[in-house]
Parts: sequence; C-alpha cells; structure tokens
Amino acid sequence: MATKVYGESDDLIEFEGDVCGEVGNYQGDDNEGCLLMFSDGTVIVAKYGKPGDGGLWGMTTLKKGTLYIRTEECTEETDAGHSDIVHFADGLKWAYAAKDWERVK
Repeated sequence: MATKVYGESDDLIEFEGDVCGEVGNYQGDDNEGCLLMFSDGTVIVAKYGKPGDGGLWGMTTLKKGTLYIRTEECTEETDAGHSDIVHFADGLKWAYAAKDWERVK
C-alpha cells in the first residue's frame, strides 16, 4: 500500500498507508520542525508555518530514499487541506519522528 505523509491542524503529522498513525508536534515560535526518517532512507523536515504563509505545513525533503515518489506542494489553504503531501510507493516498513533534534557540527 502506498503511503502519504502530511500535516493536519497546527500540531499533528499524519501517516496513511504502509506506515499508519499520527505524531503530535506542537511547535512554538523557535522551532526547527520535526525530523522524519523512513525505512527506505528518506529524510524529511515537517514544519508548520511555511515562509510566506504561516498557516501551511511544509515538508522539506533532505534525502530521497528508494520509495520516495514526490512531494505535492500546497501553496494556499483550501477545503482539501493546508499541507504539502509526501508520497511513497508500496513497501515502507517504519518511520521515526524526532521532535527535538540537534545537528552535530
């Protein structure tokens, strides 16, 4: 089953498909976003408050894995949603969300 990942409301990240569930991720003013890592090697930063429109979820792909298909960009809030949507092919085994993370320099 294909998987899609997107933000919902201002504090949830949703996973639908082979990986299914949600991660609560309320972000204050000083946030780096939530680091998402997937079994195929994909790495994404999910962040509420896209530049130019603070009411949208942005999904920034740092690394594309073997099952990553595309990111459908959201540019305005509609009845259909207010988030970029990341699409994966069948076969994801797991996903991890790191709410607090720090880059080692």
